[in-house]
Amino acid sequence: MTVRVGVDVGGTFTKAVAFDLLAGHAVAEQIVPTTHEAADGVAAGVVQVVTALAEQLGAERVEMVTHSTTQAVNALLEGDVAMVGMVGMGRSPDLRKSRKRTVEARIEVTPGRQLRVVTEFLDVTAGLDESTATAAVDRLVAAGAQAISVAEAFAPDDARNELLVRAAAAARGLPVSTSAELTGLYGLELRSVSAALNASILPIALRTAEVVAEGVARAGITGPVMVMRGDGGATDLAGFRQAPARTLYSGPAASVAGVLRTVRLKDAIVLEVGGTSTNVAAIRRGRPGLSYVQVASHATAVRAVDVRVLGVAGGSMLRVRRNKVYGVGPRSAHIAGCAYSCFLDPAELEGASCALEAPRDGDAADHVVLHLRDGRRAALTTTCAANALGLVGESDYAAGSRDAALAAFGIVGAQLRLEPETVARRMLQACAQTLGDLVADVMRSQRLEQPVLVAVGGGAGALGRVLAEAMDLELIIPPHAEVISAVGDALSLIRAERERAVEAGDEAALAAFISEVEAEAVSVGASGADLDVRVEQLSDRAAVRVTVTGAVALATGAVPGRHDVDVADLLESAAERGYPPPVREGSFWLATAPDKVAVWDRYGDLVLDVTGEVVTTDIVGAVQRRSRRIGPMTAPPDAWHLSAARAVQLDAATLTTVPDEGTLILGRE
Repeated sequence: MTVRVGVDVGGTFTKAVAFDLLAGHAVAEQIVPTTHEAADGVAAGVVQVVTALAEQLGAERVEMVTHSTTQAVNALLEGDVAMVGMVGMGRSPDLRKSRKRTVEARIEVTPGRQLRVVTEFLDVTAGLDESTATAAVDRLVAAGAQAISVAEAFAPDDARNELLVRAAAAARGLPVSTSAELTGLYGLELRSVSAALNASILPIALRTAEVVAEGVARAGITGPVMVMRGDGGATDLAGFRQAPARTLYSGPAASVAGVLRTVRLKDAIVLEVGGTSTNVAAIRRGRPGLSYVQVASHATAVRAVDVRVLGVAGGSMLRVRRNKVYGVGPRSAHIAGCAYSCFLDPAELEGASCALEAPRDGDAADHVVLHLRDGRRAALTTTCAANALGLVGESDYAAGSRDAALAAFGIVGAQLRLEPETVARRMLQACAQTLGDLVADVMRSQRLEQPVLVAVGGGAGALGRVLAEAMDLELIIPPHAEVISAVGDALSLIRAERERAVEAGDEAALAAFISEVEAEAVSVGASGADLDVRVEQLSDRAAVRVTVTGAVALATGAVPGRHDVDVADLLESAAERGYPPPVREGSFWLATAPDKVAVWDRYGDLVLDVTGEVVTTDIVGAVQRRSRRIGPMTAPPDAWHLSAARAVQLDAATLTTVPDEGTLILGRE
């Protein structure tokens, strides 16, 4: 029996689970405080929990390790980023515009804080040679650049110049990010900003990847190490080293993925209550919303699950002003170095005193801190309030001592001239108001009328129940709610690998073999819309190895080995979108309506819902008909090809060379 290990690095705790795919449930868990202060940063905690699981279960049983991380976000928020050497390139007669949209772009990482950059702009009207690219990189290094980003107008169509700069930077051992490798979008400033932000976090990402890889290897695990992306998929360490920006919001994405792979949902709000912050995401018609990540005032080309973050959570501390409950958070007990009062023995609170303090430099001096007789400090948190009012079930992860919680609130209540329960109730009312406003805003933006509230995270049993009651919403707390993000990590990737002797030059046999392995990956739960195929020549035994990887479809109920869609559910999904009954196309289901096409995979997950058409003849004419003029450019339509087990989005160069078998769709998403 093998297991997959998922690890989530949160602001307060680093949580890991070992998930047995055959049994369909977690078989072991490990939780440690997140190692913010360790020499290796949060990566040390990842290694710690993975090592503990390997020792508990046997390293030979771990086939894969996947972790999500807040590191990319935290690096930007805290300014722990490299100075970036930005290279912009353009051609006459648009040199001024290209300069303005590359090296003259002001990049804000947090309100009032700019990314540190040094810049070079190259006129490539007559082309670019290696010596010019090398000289530009050398000047940037002399000016203090620690990483390089490069962006050129229309690089998605021809990236040769960007690759020349990449080679020059790599030759000097510098991390480098090119805009065309990060995104195929045309917006020059969007690509330039995205590449610079990605480059700024490359050095810390490289260090993290190194620490995690070495630590997992020391634990005796030989399987691959993956990193969760913000869109719910996963990347290997090589991909993480190249594009760490794709892991922005991977922690919230892992939570949403864990929920979708644990509970069958239609419309829902996912409330992940951690110790430091709460994440809110919407699920509509069984699928989460995706959006382009926003960094300060900048949109980026990085797609991630649409998540709202609020600094009110299970560990948020009580604040008092003018002898009244003023508010809650954002400072959490863990970061402040305070114990949760409800997790103490009531005897430890005897003789404790109460003070209003600034727990850390920069905090307001209105946080309630209890000073215990032995010199320790304790906090009154939202988890303590829920325990004091008896709102937490005995089996909840947030369950503590109600007697201790009441004793702690009694100390504060004596100063406020209020009963302990009244202080606790007012604290939770302040939380419910703040969280409720955010949830209501998400519901409006996603047009959700009466969604289910799915509460996960360590504080699910506390704040989840409070908010569900305040908003009159049905509440679901799924199994393993406290480590649901780690479950999402563990189930983030499907991998199928086979070897076979294939005669050199026999392209038909190789293609058939690849299709066979793709079908195997899809049969165990991979989304046919996003498969990555790697073919290796094994010269020592005249064979090839085909490895197919793909994310489990990020939709409700998507788990390895699940059953094919119920036709009744498929018909309902089609009718909701205005389509007639779908017909089977290989492993997919296809439906068409006037100027509309929809595709579902074998599990009923929506792959496409586009304005467009199915094309069977005159592909060139159809492409011309659906192309659009954008200024001086002609933009071809989006195109997808369905084969027996795979849905592939095509680029403009391959539109007219698709195989005869399968189905071609042209349109716009």
